[in-house]
Amino acid sequence: MPGRYTSSATINYSLLIIDIVVNCSLIMKQFIILAVVALVTVMACSDETKVCDQASATDMRIRFKRDSSGIIRDTTMPAVTLYALNRDSIYRKQAVSSVFLSLSPVADSSRFYLKVDTSNTTVPDTLIFRYTRRPNFISPGCGFSTFFSLDTVISTRHTIQSFIVNQSEITSTLNDTAHITLYFGI
Repeated sequence: MPGRYTSSATINYSLLIIDIVVNCSLIMKQFIILAVVALVTVMACSDETKVCDQASATDMRIRFKRDSSGIIRDTTMPAVTLYALNRDSIYRKQAVSSVFLSLSPVADSSRFYLKVDTSNTTVPDTLIFRYTRRPNFISPGCGFSTFFSLDTVISTRHTIQSFIVNQSEITSTLNDTAHITLYFGI
């Protein structure tokens, strides 16, 4: 009888080990399947459009021209100081032949202070741009940009003689076209 008891306990113990091994292998199989499903889900949800590789700036370009002795030509102004009123300075005493201005994407007008020379006798001009805004969807990664349509341009005439609106639609800064040309007599 003692041998039977021992063999019965050994058999029960062996069955218990086999049961644990079988259950563990089922749990491992389920874990592996769950891990593969999770990995596939994460890979499927990764969004390649999060990277923005497109230009989204829609700045307005203004070119300077000078009328000297009846001859109009492109010119580089010696010390341009330009800033948006009530905001930061954009250019400070820089020699430039054209400037890029960022119009406000939350307002229907923007005002700028422009001084083209460091002379104390040169009076600065104020430029006011009125426009309509419309959002433009670029991509999920880039989001939206704002396109502008110039309605009105107002300028003081201290150093600016005149101006021409060359292109009223402001949709990109990639092209070389000036949206506005300012003519100076100094």
